[in-house]
Amino acid sequence: MLEQGTYIRPPYISIPDKVDFVKRDHFLAGFFGHKRAITSVEVTHLFLNIQTNMIGKALITGYAQIAQDQEVKGFLVRGMQIAQQHAELFSEILIKEDLPAPMNWDSAVTDSTVTVFSDKLIMFNVSSMIAAGIGNYGMAIAASPRRDIALKYAALLPEITLYAEAGAKIMIKHGWMEEPPQADDREEIIKG
Repeated sequence: MLEQGTYIRPPYISIPDKVDFVKRDHFLAGFFGHKRAITSVEVTHLFLNIQTNMIGKALITGYAQIAQDQEVKGFLVRGMQIAQQHAELFSEILIKEDLPAPMNWDSAVTDSTVTVFSDKLIMFNVSSMIAAGIGNYGMAIAASPRRDIALKYAALLPEITLYAEAGAKIMIKHGWMEEPPQADDREEIIKG
């Protein structure tokens, strides 16, 4: 990818000459007035969340091309749109900081429509990716002291959660969702 010029290197920040300590709570600001530069950890989470959304979008695009059920196809198209919107939002933050944002992976998707995976497997895989994405956003919130960045992640979580629920409903409807092991229901046991 480097030789072809298609690889976008992760953002680079200068190595500090000395250790600095936060002197004011302005470090946490981000809604009004001057915003401090984003930290290396914030850059890392933004870059990785853009990458995972773009790779996820490419994978879901391929899945949408081969899915058999129209409801599953619609679910996948919605996921493509969500991933694109989230990646654009995170890219805007990096670009405003004069840092590179990863490119999309759309060109990696072929035009194949040959069904190689079942809709059940596709839904399981996409549901797993959604769960991982929610975890990634949670980690990014915890690692982003600048309030405006943490709030952007937090504002996206309800949309992803509703998308995950829609996927679970499709899986339940088709009998594809295996019930995970659960703790003993003491009330039910006592009623016996």
